[in-house]
Order: sequence, then structure tokens, then C-alpha cells
Amino acid sequence: MSVRASVGRVSPESDLSRGARQRPMIDSTDPRAVRTRERLVAAFHEAVRVADPSEMSVSALARAAGINRTSFYTHFASPEDLAIHALGEVFDVVQGADIALRTRHSVSAAEASQRALRDIVHFVDSHRAVYARLLGPGAAPRLAQVITDAFTEHTVKALARMDNRPPGVDITLTARFLAGGVLGVIGRWLADPPERWPPERLIDALVLCLPGWVVAG
Repeated sequence: MSVRASVGRVSPESDLSRGARQRPMIDSTDPRAVRTRERLVAAFHEAVRVADPSEMSVSALARAAGINRTSFYTHFASPEDLAIHALGEVFDVVQGADIALRTRHSVSAAEASQRALRDIVHFVDSHRAVYARLLGPGAAPRLAQVITDAFTEHTVKALARMDNRPPGVDITLTARFLAGGVLGVIGRWLADPPERWPPERLIDALVLCLPGWVVAG
């Protein structure tokens, strides 16, 4: 299962349980359902340029997507739930890339790590207005946690395939450390003026933060 799928299936908390019970179309592959989700994601990306997810209303998003509130709730429980789904695309950018490069030994471990980080940084930088709100200091706590958990899941899979792990290394703990650190730094970077840290400088700095055994080999 892809990281996008794991992000997209996260259920909201109890205060959103009504919406959660009414989201039978969230995983539907019916063309009409897919088009509805695409329209909602497009409406969300447009809205997030000027407002945080917590400030968005279901009515406004549904209106922008050309659907009604009932249709919205068959797919998502809240604007935040839609945000979580929309953010899945950032993980699609790197899903499996680091693992594939290391498995094939087509590049060094250091280069594999650098390429994965470069893909993430350049992707969020190209959508800076959106991701500054979704990953920056003002991000909703539940949203930030779900994204960190999804990135952790991806990182666990990458670390599990490394045969040079030092004895006693806890893969899950290391993955949480790396995911939280990388996303935390990127979130802060997105909140700063773009000229302060050019993308390549940030990528090089992040690589230097990785444990030696991750980039060795």
C-alpha cells in the first residue's frame, strides 16, 4: 500500500464522526468519484493560498468544486481531512525512490539519500504558497502528526532494506527521528524568505544531519 493510501484512509477524531460515517466514496475508483475528489483537491489548493485549513468551510470548498455539501461529506469529513488527502501527493514524489536506488545499488547510499531529499525539497518549493501553510509553524497539529506518521512509514521501509545497520538500531525509532527532523526543518524553511536558504543549500545541510550509517556504502 502506498503512503498516499495510508494518509488518505486516516479517520478524523470523534468530533468529526458524523462525517467519517458518511465517507463511503473516499476509496472509490468510480470515474465520477475520482473526478469529484480531483475537483475538491483543486479547490483546496486554490483556497490554501489565502487561508489555513482550519479557516476553510465545507460550504466554500464544495461551492468552488461545483458540488454540494452532501457530496463533500461522502468523500471527506472536514477541510482538514481533505488537506490530509491532498498532501499525499508529496509522498508520491518520493515513494519507493530511495528504496529502489539502494536495492539496485545504482548509486551510492549518500547519493540515494540526497536524491530523495532533493525530490521532497524541490517539490514543496515549487508549491511553496501551499506547503508553507500545510507544513509550516502554523500547521494544524493533527495534520502535522498524520504527515509525520506517513513519512515515518515510508522511512521504516527504506531503513529495513539496509544491511549495514549497526547492532541495536531501532528502525521505527530512527524513522520517527528522521521524519520529524526533516519535516520540521522543511516546515521552518518554508516559513522563511526564499532567498535566506536556497534549496540546494538546504538539501546539503539535511544530508549532513543524517546518521553516518544511513549514507555509508
